[in-house]
Amino acid sequence: MSAAVKFVIGLAASILLAWLYLGPLGHGQSYIGALEARAAKVVAAAEIPGVEVRLARDPPARTAILSGPADPFQRNGEGRLKGLTQLVDEVDGVARVHWADEPGPHERGLPLLVESLILVVLAYLLGLFVGWVAAVRKRGDFS
Repeated sequence: MSAAVKFVIGLAASILLAWLYLGPLGHGQSYIGALEARAAKVVAAAEIPGVEVRLARDPPARTAILSGPADPFQRNGEGRLKGLTQLVDEVDGVARVHWADEPGPHERGLPLLVESLILVVLAYLLGLFVGWVAAVRKRGDFS
């Protein structure tokens, strides 16, 4: 079997496993659910009645969408005082935040599956490179 075929099979297997893990096995939705719960705790701690947060679910993405009655100060803060937008943005794992009722384009960002597949491909290529460097050093062709 040629090296190119082995490369393609390995890459395809890595992509398939990532897709299975995040898609059919449900870990992508559960990750988004956990992220949403952490963001909801931050919103609840702000004690602004009626404000809710949800994360994009179709497709799952790390975009937090805030909704509810909040004035500009509560939304965006002022100076060193942070608003809900900044507080939710600081939740580990949240990639972007926007308010549902604000005009303008609402960037959904990359779906979680696409983000993960990019990382899997990069990790596979890094592993391939490290393996190549180790093989060249072992043969003594590396100076």
